[in-house]
Amino acid sequence: MADEMVLATQQWLNKTYGNIPEFDKCPEDGKTGWPTIYSLIEGLQIELGIPHENLSPNFGPTTSQKFDEKVTPNLINGYKSNVVYLIQGAFWCKGIGPAAFDGVYSSYTRNAVMELQADAGFNPDGILTSMWAAALFDMSAFVLVPGGDAKVRKMQQWLNAEYYTYFGILPCDGIYQRDTNTALIYALQAEEGMAPGEANGVYGPGTTNLTPTLKEGNWGPFVSILKYALYVNGFLQDADLENNLFTSEVGDAVEQFREFMIIQPYNRIADMPVIKGLLSSAGDTNRWATGADTATQLTPAQIQTLVNEDVQIIGRYLTGTVGVGADKRDKFLTTEELNNLFNAGISVFPIYQDGGWNIDYFTAFQGASDANVAGQTARDLGIPAGTTIYFAVDVDIQDGDIAGTVLPYFGSLSSVIKGYGYQVGIYGTRNVCNRIISAGYAHLAFVSDMSTGFSGNLGFPMPRQWAFDQFIEFTIGSGAGAVAIDNDAVSGRDLGFNRFENSNLQEARSKIIQLGDILPILKGPAIGTISFDQEYMIKSGPYNVYVKLTESANTDPGTGPNVINISNGKISTDLKEKLSKYYGIIVLPLEQQKIEMYNLIASKMKNGVITVSPRTRPEEPNVGIETIYKYIPEDGTKVSTEWRVQVFLRRDTVQETQPNDISAYNMLLNVSNIVAEASDEVNLIRIFETFASMNAQTPDNYSHTIAAGGMIATFGAVMLALLVLA
Repeated sequence: MADEMVLATQQWLNKTYGNIPEFDKCPEDGKTGWPTIYSLIEGLQIELGIPHENLSPNFGPTTSQKFDEKVTPNLINGYKSNVVYLIQGAFWCKGIGPAAFDGVYSSYTRNAVMELQADAGFNPDGILTSMWAAALFDMSAFVLVPGGDAKVRKMQQWLNAEYYTYFGILPCDGIYQRDTNTALIYALQAEEGMAPGEANGVYGPGTTNLTPTLKEGNWGPFVSILKYALYVNGFLQDADLENNLFTSEVGDAVEQFREFMIIQPYNRIADMPVIKGLLSSAGDTNRWATGADTATQLTPAQIQTLVNEDVQIIGRYLTGTVGVGADKRDKFLTTEELNNLFNAGISVFPIYQDGGWNIDYFTAFQGASDANVAGQTARDLGIPAGTTIYFAVDVDIQDGDIAGTVLPYFGSLSSVIKGYGYQVGIYGTRNVCNRIISAGYAHLAFVSDMSTGFSGNLGFPMPRQWAFDQFIEFTIGSGAGAVAIDNDAVSGRDLGFNRFENSNLQEARSKIIQLGDILPILKGPAIGTISFDQEYMIKSGPYNVYVKLTESANTDPGTGPNVINISNGKISTDLKEKLSKYYGIIVLPLEQQKIEMYNLIASKMKNGVITVSPRTRPEEPNVGIETIYKYIPEDGTKVSTEWRVQVFLRRDTVQETQPNDISAYNMLLNVSNIVAEASDEVNLIRIFETFASMNAQTPDNYSHTIAAGGMIATFGAVMLALLVLA
């Protein structure tokens, strides 16, 4: 929405300075933006006497010096000048009303200055120095913005009031970002005794050596810095941050942070590793961790170096090369290298990166392509299904660019990789990792924390689902055993893999994973948890799900009333016609017909049979549904794969947690029973409708799942009567 005073400012700027070739005109749309701010700065530079050829959309040292010399002394009531027009226009763009746009400095203009100073955390004096002019002629906000945090804004105001001589005026918008992170480091350096000219906002060796050790009972500015740092990292969320006392609550938060970041010993003392870990993404780079990654194809001598240094898990690349020209060398994993690592007791986590060094790389098309290459390579290497592959974003992508690049890349990638049976991890900055995990496109993060200057690591908390924390690079070992590594902290969320996949099991898992995409209740147990001839029971909301995977020499498709035959990815025509007949009785909308679900399952199975029947178990009080998916081999082998799934919806769980759904549950139970008077096709529909309804939605949404879409939910008892009479 256009603002009339902003529009008036824009029109005045273009009219007053538009005839100067070096001046950058602004759009006349009534909307504040950087082009208008740049025009205001250049207009100010013209009024300050800066040569036109030196105009720059930057409030730099020369502009600051001349402002203090030529403007500040003249800002008294009644002073009239184009500079005052510029000041008033900047206030209108800032959202602070100076009451006029007439080029006359008044008490209203001074009040606007005081409002800006108060918003920034100061006791206002109404004097507009170059420091305040730089904050005014800028897009920085000094009020809480949508998405901002009131406690973060209080911290920004405190930092401004106490340490402005180190970094100027910090935005007070409630958004924790790189400038706020840097300001906290400046504050620490100030309290360590560094002068403004000495401090630099970087957590370097000098700051590290002077970092204090804090414990319960301490108080003062160091404690305030600690408390704010804990808060912006996701800890100490309910505490009073405005007092500077190290309480037991602060001690609890310190211990929680130590445990989260694997900073030992796990105690309540905030020493250098804790404070540096809160303020700098790499943390204490002198620590040693048991994880590493490398682009080197490891020799036995180098692997022995890893053993000697107590490296227990290492990240290795699935494909590609590293270096250029004469230094170009292969970096891809080999089965020989894997064998040597396994024999040495070292686990591996796989990384995929054949690009990703620039933002243009990340498209949906590229994501699908990379998923196919990574998935097939992992299979060829015998990497077990369920292993997490970390796809690299090795570039500092700005927050505003993520939605159009990395998000579609990982969205496409995550869909494709499921077909290979692997899980998605992300390598990148904290911000990128958080965004992709929040979108559901990856489940673990390998964080590039040693890139401490990347914007995506400044002002962003560590992902809660971090698996590996890359914090420093160096070379270990000597001679033939020397190897360049990145040292990685290990959270324990990903143990990597230390064996090769059974080829038959790998193929079987890849098949059942596809069913998990159709029937969400199967998704959890399908990925990477199943072995042959072992039954697993998975609790899933109100369901108990029993799954078992077997191989059999019996490749006979079989027949019977509860059998659906599948050939070439389709269910048999005669069965489809019979099913359509009974669905047609009720004229069910296409999207609610389970025929479509049967067709989708058939397209994934290709050739085989599905058997559906009621099932009881001694430990289950109610009847359940058993579905057996039998895959008939297409390659002429004599071994079939059977995937047996038994689902029991427990009435006691429903009664306890969703009593209003008991009637729907009773209906579901009735439908699942065989009716003696009904035809085989009708009974098949009854059972399959029950199973499909139980599987229609994710288990945690079971208040809807019990009466899920389809005949049962839509027509209830009417459907029962029609089916019995058919």
